Amino acid sequence: MVPVVQLFARDVPELTFPGGTDVLQLVWCPLIHPQDQACAALPKLFWRNEADILTTGMLQAIPTSQEGEYDEEFMPNPCTVSPTTVVEYPNWDLPQELQRTLRPRMEKLEERFGMEYALLACALQNKVGGYPAWNQTPDWPVCARGHRMEHLLSITPEEDLDMVMGDLGGIYVFLCRECPELPYTHRYDCWPLPRDRTPARPARPAPGGITPPCASLPSPLPPEPANLSRRQ
Repeated sequence: MVPVVQLFARDVPELTFPGGTDVLQLVWCPLIHPQDQACAALPKLFWRNEADILTTGMLQAIPTSQEGEYDEEFMPNPCTVSPTTVVEYPNWDLPQELQRTLRPRMEKLEERFGMEYALLACALQNKVGGYPAWNQTPDWPVCARGHRMEHLLSITPEEDLDMVMGDLGGIYVFLCRECPELPYTHRYDCWPLPRDRTPARPARPAPGGITPPCASLPSPLPPEPANLSRRQ
């Protein structure tokens, strides 16, 4: 397993941590797993307490994977994060009828800013909270008890991470807070073949692309905060 994301509660106040925890860690096995429905890296999520970690001791060096133990597409480069809070709006999660209704307003935004709706209104980078970017049809998971799970993390192919993850794909981690054991799951999402649906579809910027400004139109669905991980 390799480390992918580590967040402290003090740095991401918008994220609700389970009681007694203040550290969120995401690791994954950086091999492609054909037996998994996502056919990608397998993430594992851990909620921990910083004081307990410091008491028990920390590793002096991060263990490294050996040759043959990883796929380069899923091996992130070490980096730091400086979370920035933004408000984003849904794109593919908009109902089709609402997409058609808002299309004229989206076109006006595109004319005004010279950018498509998704680049103006959606946070496409690595983030906590907000909406999944959904290159393909939205696939929100439900837990074993039937609760729709919330989007927790998006890991996307930003330049600093040096990960392609297929055809500019991303891995989205979902969490169910309705269940006391906090079950989680993930979805792997990459560019599909062309389709005839025509909402505000961006040409996703190359890895390391711009940070989209907040959209000015009223939210058709409740806006959600998203922490963009600006990496150094």
